[in-house]
Amino acid sequence: MRAKIVMVLALLSAGSLASAQHCRKVDIDKSSGYCTVPDPQLTPGEMDASLACSMSGHLRQASDSEKNLILVAYGYPADTNKASGEFDHWFPEWMGGSDGPKNVWFERHAGKFGSYAKDKVEKLLRQKVCVDHTMSIDEAKKQIQSWTKLVPQQ
Repeated sequence: MRAKIVMVLALLSAGSLASAQHCRKVDIDKSSGYCTVPDPQLTPGEMDASLACSMSGHLRQASDSEKNLILVAYGYPADTNKASGEFDHWFPEWMGGSDGPKNVWFERHAGKFGSYAKDKVEKLLRQKVCVDHTMSIDEAKKQIQSWTKLVPQQ
């Protein structure tokens, strides 16, 4: 029984390490152990600001082979549960973010700074840029790069 518990803990920490190995220490969500931003060497972000506010919803999903390549690049095991996260755009589509490999990464749902929290920040920024017109696309791009600072502290 103890051996099984040790094995489960090892597997859990291995998944966390795979994600964390591509993070600066400051970018690791302490509540989950996962990265809050993509590795800039693997996913530097790519966008065409002239398309900002003209795109609605997801236009294209990454193919299974693209998803597998992203997981491998980030050091996740082949059997990673894809339902534990989402293949997310670093710069959102509404911002003119591309669907290409320079802009898509695997973002975990878990933790205070998981994908659901980032989605809320993206929605807030979209409102400011595209609806209220109180923020420029360049400012929104800067804000998304440090998006965790926009999550309310509890």
